[in-house]
This record gives sequence, C-alpha cells and structure tokens, in this order.
Amino acid sequence: MNIRERYNIKETSDSFSFQPAKPLQKLSHWFLAGLFAGAIVLPSLREILDEAFFYALYILLVCGVLNSLYDMMIKAKILYTFDLKNNSIYRMSPFSANKKIMKLEEAVIFVSSEMGSWHYSLGAKKSHFIKSYAISENFGSGKKSEQKEEEYEKQVLMKINKLIDSVHASKN
Repeated sequence: MNIRERYNIKETSDSFSFQPAKPLQKLSHWFLAGLFAGAIVLPSLREILDEAFFYALYILLVCGVLNSLYDMMIKAKILYTFDLKNNSIYRMSPFSANKKIMKLEEAVIFVSSEMGSWHYSLGAKKSHFIKSYAISENFGSGKKSEQKEEEYEKQVLMKINKLIDSVHASKN
C-alpha cells in the first residue's frame, strides 16, 4: 500500500488533507482478532486459573476490545485539513464537523516522544506544549520505521511545511 492510500491523502492547489492515524486501523483489526481468540480460549483455562484472575483477564479483554474499537471507529477516521485559502487548519472527527483548530500561520510542527517511540505533532506557536495534535503514526527504531518516516516526510510533512511557509511568505 502506498503512502497516499495509507494516510488517505487528498490534495488540491490550496489545501491538503489526510488521516494521520489511519495506519493504526489495520493493526487494531489484528489486535481485535487476537483478543477474540483469547476470549474463546480463556474458558478452557477456567479450571487452571483462580476465579478472580479469570475474571480479571476477561475485564482486560473487554478493555482491549473497547480500545481497539475506539482506534478503528474514531481515532483512525480523524481528518486534518490544511486550507491555504482560509488560512486555517481544520480537524474533522466522526462526532464533529470541520472544527477550526488554529490558523495556518500559527502552526508549528515538532517531534513528540514517549516510551521509545516518537511522532510528529502539530500545535500553535505559543501553546504547542499545552495543546497539540498527533499528525503521524508512531515511529521507532529500525529500518522499516526509518523507511516509513522518510516516506512520511517526503509525501506529507513537506507539503504541510510548504503550505505554512507560503502563508508566512504572503504575510511578509
């Protein structure tokens, strides 16, 4: 799958939109399948496991299923649109229409890291450490991750930076 399909990229001369968490959807499908397999196998282990531990595992399975469903149905469908014509960045989710999150001229892109992985984030210049939005999947170390990162930088990040730079150029 190429990067345009992986991130559902749509581009015109004055706008750019994509779904940064869409690659998470495939992983969540596999995780959900594993959870259902675990739920099927778990009753056969009831004789071996303590009752409290048995029910605790079921509770963890339910939490995992809910988390996977959230990732597939909501998080993976969040769409960011960078609109040069209106000098705005919009965020659209399944529960909200196009919501303006900031002006394009205020946008800053930076790297956020957590527990061995990192991703690109988007925030307003003056408050990007307080409120930010993840605009890429998580990258780690390794050849495959470096290749995904390089593709992302060329196909997505470069175009976002170009829009932001063109707003700054027109203001000066």
